Amino acid sequence: MNKFKDRVKALRLENNLSQSALAEKIKSSQKIIDYWEKGSSEPKASFITALADTFGCTSDFLLGREDDFGNVNIDSDLTEDEKLLVHAYRKSEGEDKTAFIGFAKYLADKY
Repeated sequence: MNKFKDRVKALRLENNLSQSALAEKIKSSQKIIDYWEKGSSEPKASFITALADTFGCTSDFLLGREDDFGNVNIDSDLTEDEKLLVHAYRKSEGEDKTAFIGFAKYLADKY
């Protein structure tokens, strides 16, 4: 469930939601969201489904069993940060996607 806690927090932040706001959306409590993000508690299936609906992803993605392509991801060599970058790129469109690539190339050349 390690990927779950990382993905829930990343998606929550990406969507500019506080723990309280996310809890309200899925009819839970802020404390439960905090426990999930710390990895000290695991959600029931109904909450995993609610989170997937809220974030527009699959429950397998939340659980770390699926990557953005929908393939089962048993041993991916990407870090969670790298996966977030790929996810952000895939969500962007048109000029934003071009700008994303331009900035990535700039940073790659800089370092």
